[in-house]
Amino acid sequence: MKKSLIYIYTALLALAGSVSLSSCDDDFERPPMVVPTAKRHANTTIAELKTKFYTGESNYATLVEKRDDGTDYIIKGRVISSDQAGNFFKQLVIEDETGAIQVNIDSYDLYKSYQYGQEIVIDVTGLYVGAYGKLMQIGSTPNNNYPGRIASDLAAKQIEVNGLAEPEKIVAGEYTIAALNDLISNQEEFLAKQCRLVSIKDVTFKDAGKATLADKDKNTSRTISDGTGDMIVYTSGYSDFYDYYCPEGKGTIVGILSFFNRSWQIRLIGVSEDENVADTMRGLIGYELSKAPGTGGDTPTPTPTPGDAGTKEKPYTVANVQAGATGTGVWVKGYIVGWIDGKTLADGAKFNADGVTVSSNVMLADAADAATTAKIIPVQLPSGEIRKAVNLQDNPANYKKEVLLKGNLVAYFGVPGLKEVSAAVIDGKEYPMGGDDQPSGDVVTSLDENFDASTDIPAGWFQKQAAGDKAWYVRNFSENNYITMSGFKGTAPFDQWLLSPAIDMDKVSDKTLTFDTQVNGYGATTTTLKVYIVTDPANLATATELKATFATAPAAGADGKTKYSEWVKSGNVDLAKYKGKVYIAFRYQASKDANYATWCVDNVKLNAAK
Repeated sequence: MKKSLIYIYTALLALAGSVSLSSCDDDFERPPMVVPTAKRHANTTIAELKTKFYTGESNYATLVEKRDDGTDYIIKGRVISSDQAGNFFKQLVIEDETGAIQVNIDSYDLYKSYQYGQEIVIDVTGLYVGAYGKLMQIGSTPNNNYPGRIASDLAAKQIEVNGLAEPEKIVAGEYTIAALNDLISNQEEFLAKQCRLVSIKDVTFKDAGKATLADKDKNTSRTISDGTGDMIVYTSGYSDFYDYYCPEGKGTIVGILSFFNRSWQIRLIGVSEDENVADTMRGLIGYELSKAPGTGGDTPTPTPTPGDAGTKEKPYTVANVQAGATGTGVWVKGYIVGWIDGKTLADGAKFNADGVTVSSNVMLADAADAATTAKIIPVQLPSGEIRKAVNLQDNPANYKKEVLLKGNLVAYFGVPGLKEVSAAVIDGKEYPMGGDDQPSGDVVTSLDENFDASTDIPAGWFQKQAAGDKAWYVRNFSENNYITMSGFKGTAPFDQWLLSPAIDMDKVSDKTLTFDTQVNGYGATTTTLKVYIVTDPANLATATELKATFATAPAAGADGKTKYSEWVKSGNVDLAKYKGKVYIAFRYQASKDANYATWCVDNVKLNAAK
């Protein structure tokens, strides 16, 4: 069954039909066609916006404030993507004469509101500009340090359509893969070509005739070559063309030029065998296309149900994670192929189990013999039972063993990774084995923790999860590390404790505790942060709450948006009456709510050098 993606053409036919019918009746007045016109006018090109807010970081989000002249940043562009075929999810891409950019919107069927070929105008002030995997994008409140999706009601306020769709004005630029790869090192050209619609000729697929464009229900990468270089074609397993075989022979591929960390990716807008469909929407041109048996024909393929992957029974692979799989509390399976020493993956990746000096992370790959960072995801191991069972420093025999891990898919070492790991299965045993994470046994006489050493939970610090499925983690923002906790996308209620190493108060001369806090309330009504003295981590009911000053969540603005408070000092918390071994504990609590606050803690000091 041939599928056409030119919904605009169909809509125009319908409109023409309605006009013809009405004109048959002389007494029936033809209704005027209303052409939408934007009230705002662009004052910034896409290239200017990207250059202004580009930092070079893999993942970041910057709040867009007003321009130096006091006006808002306003851009315009023509929509060159469509989510109708399912390969773009809650995203659209626009371009002007200077560049293109992705816009994240928390709404389905965007192709109906923002048609392919239609010009739109966006007031970017109040939104966020940033990057995920170095691909620049516009969004809303940051999600794990990159722009989140703009709420549909906010999008309606910030985005205006301007005129009718004119798909004939969309033209794909022609490039070779080598030419595109050469642009990565040139910042101006790199930014200019991101998200552009491109056409590449003489393309062959590595898995031609053997594999489909994507595995069902999974984001999948397939390799193509044009004789000058290789590139990834990224396809969603929920798209309506995932089940087409990678075509044999040579042809032309047309799609949106995306980017992830170190290399370009091309994303097809659609696939159609109908030659009447515009090349920019057909995706694969000049090939003989065929579908996998049992997936197509005249019987519509059922829409896959989300959530089938990432479960314990059907865990994500490393390739799934690299291709953009998301989620909290998901399972990932792979082989332990090494560890990371230092702050960067490029300099610190070690593909061995010799002389391991770090127990807080491992690298996971789909193949036990993987030996390049392009094939791995980094995994942060929380202190306690899971770390003790999995890490290579204590368990060199785990090298090249298969492991199943449950955690949150977030950026780690600047690439897709797994953090906040809450369960592990290795050698047939599941951890934790019925107990919470435990203290390391080390005893200190001072605390001076600014969390800047790495993005791992500091050595000796540990967590207790009394309720919920979220955990504290180290975050970097504006070149500053701090520890943070949020209930976002988790399952309430939450009761998560972060405990310091054991402190011998008999050897502490200055018994004054200080720390800094920051909070974004996000409209939450039940979230709290408190600080405690704990004498028995196994019995948190005996913990004693301490009196300290905490940040206050700023009220939402007139537009309904919330923001982070300034960092607030705790004041001097007197611990003079405490003796023996104790722990400092930060407790995040929230019951079921519409939203959950994000709390941040930094600069925890006790008996620290002045």
